[in-house]
Amino acid sequence: MKTDIRHDRPARAGFTLIELLVVIAIIAVLIALLLPAVQAAREAARNMQCRNSLKQVALAAHGYHDVNNCFPSARPSSSPQYGHLVTLMPFLEQGVLTNAFNVSLSGGFADPGNQTTSNTKLSVLLCPSNPSQDTINLRKASQTGKAYGAIITDANGKNMTGWVSDYWVNHALSAATFALLGSPTAPNPILAGTPPRMAMVTDGLSNTTLFLEHAGYDKHYVKGVGWPMPASDLTLDQPGAWGAWLGWCAFMVQGYSDGPYQPTASSQPAGTACAINCNNSQGVFGFHPGGANAAMGDGSVRMFKQSMSVATLMSLVSRDGGEIVPADAY
Repeated sequence: MKTDIRHDRPARAGFTLIELLVVIAIIAVLIALLLPAVQAAREAARNMQCRNSLKQVALAAHGYHDVNNCFPSARPSSSPQYGHLVTLMPFLEQGVLTNAFNVSLSGGFADPGNQTTSNTKLSVLLCPSNPSQDTINLRKASQTGKAYGAIITDANGKNMTGWVSDYWVNHALSAATFALLGSPTAPNPILAGTPPRMAMVTDGLSNTTLFLEHAGYDKHYVKGVGWPMPASDLTLDQPGAWGAWLGWCAFMVQGYSDGPYQPTASSQPAGTACAINCNNSQGVFGFHPGGANAAMGDGSVRMFKQSMSVATLMSLVSRDGGEIVPADAY
């Protein structure tokens, strides 16, 4: 006679469907909480790299001043055309690029003979927060309010290109903006005149900008309208000899209004409502969520917040306006 022997076995552990869904929901919540923190940490790292690069460029300008007793001009040469960054390369440990740039070629920064130099990527001139880092087609003349100037080509019809720079100087200040602020004349930017010297900065080097974020070329970014604007947009000022690091990376700083965008205008009119990250046509513009970075005349780097007033900005971009800048302006 067989005896039925039963062995007690522990019940198999497992998740019910509801428990599984709860676990998935918890994981999703944790990811949602952590993702912004990760993104913020990455942007903080990009911002730090941007500030360090601006610092290097500003110190290069000081090195140039030590040797030449002046800063480089914003537009050192118009025939042939090339910009101030060409003269700064030896002070950024890139003297080989200055030597490689052939100033005897009539095409200047856009000459076929200078294409190797023009297409050299310089990380020190690029903000990592800018999503559109690339080479751009070179154009010789500004065609503001019209179709972009014709792309320069070589004898074989190949487009001339060059790497951009996100860090520009201001060769001029908007008289229209100063008029709106109640000033009959516009003061001078730091690199005005030939040669521009530190002694001309009567407002103080720590209160005067030297290099500014002016990123995104040759795409056009307009706050609240387009990021970037479509190719049909014609209001990006100065799409010609500007943008490539070999060219004239210099712009006229202005403030903008909060009024409706004027797509048929040659450029957007000056205003006093928006100072930072409004428009990368003639404005201080960075891709940081809180503002844009600026290197001051003393070599320090500061974040210009998006809340900065146009009056404060225009005080800081002039070297001899005699304005008193509030201590809490940044």
